[in-house]
Amino acid sequence: MRQAAVWLVRLDDEPSQADQHAFEQWLAVAPEHLDAIERLQGSLAPLRDLPLAPTRAALATLPHHSPGRRALKALALAALVLVPGALALQQFPPAYLMADIRTGTGQWHEQQLPDGTWLRLDARSAVDMDFDTHNRTLRLISGEILLNVAKDTHRPFRVITDHGSVRALGTRFVVERLDGATRLAMIESSTEVKTAEHQRTVHAGQQVRFDQLGIYPQGAVDGAELEQAWARRQLIIKDQPLSQVLDQLDRYHSGYLMFDRSELANLKVTAVLPADDSPRALRLLARSLPIKITSYTPWMTRVSLEPQTAPK
Repeated sequence: MRQAAVWLVRLDDEPSQADQHAFEQWLAVAPEHLDAIERLQGSLAPLRDLPLAPTRAALATLPHHSPGRRALKALALAALVLVPGALALQQFPPAYLMADIRTGTGQWHEQQLPDGTWLRLDARSAVDMDFDTHNRTLRLISGEILLNVAKDTHRPFRVITDHGSVRALGTRFVVERLDGATRLAMIESSTEVKTAEHQRTVHAGQQVRFDQLGIYPQGAVDGAELEQAWARRQLIIKDQPLSQVLDQLDRYHSGYLMFDRSELANLKVTAVLPADDSPRALRLLARSLPIKITSYTPWMTRVSLEPQTAPK
């Protein structure tokens, strides 16, 4: 990624034919080089119309013939343009920013809704609220929520995501937006999950994952343990793919947490991690798994397999 950043800045500065030829050679060395370029270009795409004068003015102050000028240019570009803008667009999309209730990175929030329901939001979570005389509906836009639903015999309570809906038949449960699916964990009583073509009642101590294609049991949960983890700001991980664990940690991590899902696909995690200290959580994972944690800048951290375990 650092090499790709250097090349993007170098080629944007009136490159010579020699520079272009050297870049083509660098691309041919490994497919990861092209992937890195495309990822950085994709991050920059929404920012193409922003004025770059402040960035270029800062870069122009560097000596033209200093040995590390190009590396410093790449770092300056990442610091002044790429990282803040790209992270803001990726982590805080418009739907999140316009949500009725939301939390930022590493923040937690609890409040009572107009009907008496208690809502807790985990880090980087967002919901829209639609309460009227007939229905009580929360749309979970991102993150994870814990609900203690107030009884109302006239107005059903639902949580809606892009993958389906959860109708409360009882009181306490957790709903989490995952990558391409939604997770439901029941603490007390039961709920009714509906997708486009499926329906299932989920009871206390059960959890499921659902998407538009179906509803899939995910094993038992300890309701008391789950509530304690929320109170202590911990993540309780039981035989979960590392990529899914990193998705959760990303909500608490300041900056961009990079990892290759396919590379980490075979690693499973069982652990209790501190949600309010993501650097420590990453170090704990690195102690028990064959992974390497690399920080490129204060905003960019990469998780990868140790070289001797990386697939060929």
